[in-house]
Amino acid sequence: MTTEEMLEDVIQLSQRAYKKNSKGSREWLKLQRHEDVIIDGVTFNYWREYAVYKVCEYLKEKCPNSSVECFLEGNNSYIKLSVDDKEQQELNRRLFVLLKNFDNSL
Repeated sequence: MTTEEMLEDVIQLSQRAYKKNSKGSREWLKLQRHEDVIIDGVTFNYWREYAVYKVCEYLKEKCPNSSVECFLEGNNSYIKLSVDDKEQQELNRRLFVLLKNFDNSL
C-alpha cells in the first residue's frame, strides 16, 4: 500500500469517526447540511474538509520538517505532502499503525 493510499484511507476513516463521535451536535448538523461551521477557527462545509484538515494537522505534527499543505475544496479536499525518503518510511510506519488502530476501534 502506498503512502497516498494510506493517507486516503486515514482521511476516510477519520471522517467516519468524526461523524460518529459528534452525532447530534450543532457542528454535526451543519456539516450534514453543508452549512458553514467554524471549528478550531477554520470554516468548514463538508465532512471531508474537516477530516482532511485534521489529518493535515496530524501530519504537520508528526513530520515537522516536511512540506504539508491542506487544500479545502469541499468533497475534493486533499493534502499535498513532500517528504524525503527517510521521513516517508517513518510516516508509512505511523500511518500503518494508525490504520491498524482504526480497524480495532471501528
